Amino acid sequence: MTTLDTLARSSAEAIHHSVAFVPVRPASVGTAAGVAALWKFGSYAVAGALAGVAVVGALIIAGPDEAEVSRDPVPSTTVAPTTIPIEEAVPPTTAPVPSAKTPAPVVPPSSAIAPTTTTVSDAEPPMLEILSPSDGERVKTKITTFVGRTEPDATVVASGKFEATVAADGSWSIDLVLAPGANGVVFVATDPAGNATSRRMTITLDVEEPKVTTTTTIKETTTTTIAAWEFVANQKYGSCVEPIAYDIFSGKATPGTTVSISSEYGSGTTTANGDGTWNLKVLFPSAPYNKVFLVTAKDHTGAKRTFEMVSLYQG
Repeated sequence: MTTLDTLARSSAEAIHHSVAFVPVRPASVGTAAGVAALWKFGSYAVAGALAGVAVVGALIIAGPDEAEVSRDPVPSTTVAPTTIPIEEAVPPTTAPVPSAKTPAPVVPPSSAIAPTTTTVSDAEPPMLEILSPSDGERVKTKITTFVGRTEPDATVVASGKFEATVAADGSWSIDLVLAPGANGVVFVATDPAGNATSRRMTITLDVEEPKVTTTTTIKETTTTTIAAWEFVANQKYGSCVEPIAYDIFSGKATPGTTVSISSEYGSGTTTANGDGTWNLKVLFPSAPYNKVFLVTAKDHTGAKRTFEMVSLYQG
């Protein structure tokens, strides 16, 4: 401990004793004991003040302690920082490690270059000829065969419903059921590209009216002449395009006798009038489409007539 430290410590202890060990009671100042206490406190205070003055004088006279003078002075220069600001930092000399990536798949080279092809569209409609029968021809058969020629691989359709049979060389044929009178038929040929050619023609079906033959047998009597009736039956249409096919039959028979009409798909009966005439409309509700079937008319004696019938309704 230096001389200066020793003087400062003794001065501090004197001041401490002067304050701590002389209690002052304000209520007792007016008394003799209070006066004595003030004198004691004043003597301690004076002693502490003198000790402090002695310390200051000793410091002035003695000067600094030799041990303190021999210490190295603290340099007053400011040391420059050794760190480099962030914006002036030198970039690292090692390259960053790239992140691992999935390698791109290797596409093998094509072994062959696909040839380029040019598609030529077919815009020409197919050829269509009708060889038989000829336009405007009159026929006597209800089922008529039509024949002609077109391009191979083309299709031929009659009246928008009936498809013809086309051979490899383009020849075609089809059987159509005609109605009595004029029949208009449209043929359309279509090639695979969708091009179409149409032809229209008219065919007339002639139906001969049945001849009514009456035979009269006269018996030689003196008073009476008796006529014998021959059974006669006629068909009006032979085909029908209605949803429920029908036909009308008429003729002659013995007056008052029964006439029956029968077939696989419909039947009916009627009675001959007094003059021997009869008339009957017969329905064929279960008749198949485009199939010819037979219809039989018969009288009471068993005499009969047979007709062909066909339904042309395509539901």
